[in-house]
Amino acid sequence: MRHSLLSKFQGTILGAVLGDSIGLEYQRQLVGIPPQKEDLQPILQLTKHQQLTLRGATLALNSVNSKIPSGKDSSASGRLAVACTQSLIRCRGLDLKDWRDTWEAFAKSEIYHPRNSQFTTLLNPGEAAVAALPPAMFFHENKAKLREKIMLAIEVWHHENQPEWETAILAVAYTIARSLKERLDPATAIEQTLAYLKTDNALTELLLQVQILLEKGADLETAATHLCKSATALRERQGEGEKKLQTKSTVNPENFIPIALAFYCFLNTPEDLRLSVVRAARCGIAGQITCALTAALSGAYNGVAAIPVEWRQVSSTEVKPQQLAEGREPSLWGTGSDAKIVELANNLFAVWAGVYKPDVGLDSATLARSVAAPYVIRPRKI
Repeated sequence: MRHSLLSKFQGTILGAVLGDSIGLEYQRQLVGIPPQKEDLQPILQLTKHQQLTLRGATLALNSVNSKIPSGKDSSASGRLAVACTQSLIRCRGLDLKDWRDTWEAFAKSEIYHPRNSQFTTLLNPGEAAVAALPPAMFFHENKAKLREKIMLAIEVWHHENQPEWETAILAVAYTIARSLKERLDPATAIEQTLAYLKTDNALTELLLQVQILLEKGADLETAATHLCKSATALRERQGEGEKKLQTKSTVNPENFIPIALAFYCFLNTPEDLRLSVVRAARCGIAGQITCALTAALSGAYNGVAAIPVEWRQVSSTEVKPQQLAEGREPSLWGTGSDAKIVELANNLFAVWAGVYKPDVGLDSATLARSVAAPYVIRPRKI
């Protein structure tokens, strides 16, 4: 295998967490808010004055990430992803009762505050795709089982526009699953994903546009502008259809732009996680979600070793008591440490591998020595 499966588990979760953090801090800097951590300045300075100006494109994402989140409102989908990972570990798989209890506790907690009328107690497609990363990894080995378990898991999260919502989650989940199995070819990734989805909606149309842009070698600005215009055109066409049919049951296509951009940024530079995430941040569109999804896709493909060391060092800086008193939470989806995120990934991998007590006396080195290629038995060499 190109990278160990454990490394890919770690790369997916840790990549998403750090991508979320980088995306948020970059958004803050673009609007003149200084980084919460001084050590982030050198990282963000690499692209400080490089936000894209989308020619002729207007975007009003109906998303919590269209504004700069702060305090407990930031990274809500990430905190849900952590809670869902803990549920999978605790129950050694998908237990719908525990999963439902986890969602209800999360939705009622002070962590999640709905910020607009449309998404009261709901997640938008990009956030849902981030929150569904744990089951995507846990059930990656069989695509039929992946679809079945993802459908069961997200049914608990209730959404009136279920088909379009499911498409967004499955698109990301399937791509990550193929990366974990070392079967993802960047050149055919979108084609394979669309074949798996077996549907036709706004997201699949945007993904087709991404494929065309990649084949033409379009630069980032051209791609972002084109996707924004395409989403706007789809929304207008959708509105005309709703008037004729007197219905209103579809997701705003503009909410799919972060997912489409994440696919573009990853597939344009599939071997370079850092560059993919930085380019995603440059778009200035739903920075947290776009960067988190880009980093998760790249982390699953390249493993944890692809994540820049300086990102991990900076993000692991503890939040000072004074900052906690001011209402700031520990970063990294509420865990406060990249080591805790890696431990979470280790435990999820261990449960997937059949370890009875993943949190007792296990470290990454021990786990690595226990890994073998699928359907192959080999003697353990210690």
